[in-house]
Amino acid sequence: MEMKQCTSGHFYDQSKNPQCPYCSGGSDIGVTRPLGNESGMYKTAQVSYAEAPAFPKTAPINSAMLYRDNIPPTMPLNSPETNKTVALQVNEQGIDPVRGWLVCVNGKKKGRDFRIHSEKNFIGRSNSNDICIDFDETISREGGAIVTYDVRSNKFWIQSGDGKSNIYLNNNIVLVPLELNNNDVLTVGQTELMFMSFCNSSFKW
Repeated sequence: MEMKQCTSGHFYDQSKNPQCPYCSGGSDIGVTRPLGNESGMYKTAQVSYAEAPAFPKTAPINSAMLYRDNIPPTMPLNSPETNKTVALQVNEQGIDPVRGWLVCVNGKKKGRDFRIHSEKNFIGRSNSNDICIDFDETISREGGAIVTYDVRSNKFWIQSGDGKSNIYLNNNIVLVPLELNNNDVLTVGQTELMFMSFCNSSFKW
């Protein structure tokens, strides 16, 4: 076999074909051609690296390239455009008014107070909770207990959450939702929290 390359770049066996069968139309074998070639000629395309399209490079979020290339940066969680759940009673200033407090009366942070807002207030060690008791390792990380303020009845309730540890109200175990009254003491882990209402029979937002 004696291979030869014609002036168009085709390789063919010269012992079988005196001239290039592709250029003379003697072969039906298609060869590659560049996309967008409307001339109808079948020949191998050779693309240089300089002609190849460049792949986009990654850029840090705060890079000026984002604004130059009109790439939107990430959106913060507190943006009004996200689908974040908000309390029903948020006022026109975007504030969910305080409804009451839990005050640490026994534990590592005795005297520290925690605000109670409308709807459900989750209690746990993680800062994702509404009431974060991060100084007591015996409290569940997420939702060990739930204090709820019901806007319609203007009442407060305590119930056990998804945590493993038991919770107590005035030294009695909480197995079902129980109504809270002023000076009630809630025990979560090794921390005792006294309940005080702000919304009551004489005031309501």
